[in-house]
Amino acid sequence: MSTQTTMVIVEERAWTAKALRAACALARETQTGVALVAFVPVQRLSWLGTDLPYRQLSSQFQYDLRDYALIAEGYGVPFNLYVMQCSDFLAAIAEAVAAVGAKTVCVHLPQSLIPGWSALQIWFLRHRLMRAHCLLVEQLQFPQDLARKSDPTASDSSVRSLVAHH
Repeated sequence: MSTQTTMVIVEERAWTAKALRAACALARETQTGVALVAFVPVQRLSWLGTDLPYRQLSSQFQYDLRDYALIAEGYGVPFNLYVMQCSDFLAAIAEAVAAVGAKTVCVHLPQSLIPGWSALQIWFLRHRLMRAHCLLVEQLQFPQDLARKSDPTASDSSVRSLVAHH
């Protein structure tokens, strides 16, 4: 894998396909790689590291992963697929960044029912990733944001430029 990697977190199918296409287009333009990370939620902490969480995966999940790999193959960029167990989604993102060596992570973050909680969690995640020299990209407006150059250190913008970081 390239030294500069854009990591895309598997979420809802349409969003993931769109994010993956944008990341692959960026990777082709900047001669970098793409890592697609699918998290498998673990219902019990004692299941971490076992094959029990994988037994609950649907065949549609497997088909989706295959389709994502075909998308990346079509762009001809270095691509790796990672399926990782997690008990805490946001902490898992930061751990996956370190595991794959990502410099940019694209994720569609869930909203909390508690007002302000999502914003606080995103703030903590963004700062944790900044310490790892990784840019958090959320809620992209594809593909326009790939061409937009902005300051990657600005913390108040929910839309970040990938090209400026690479």
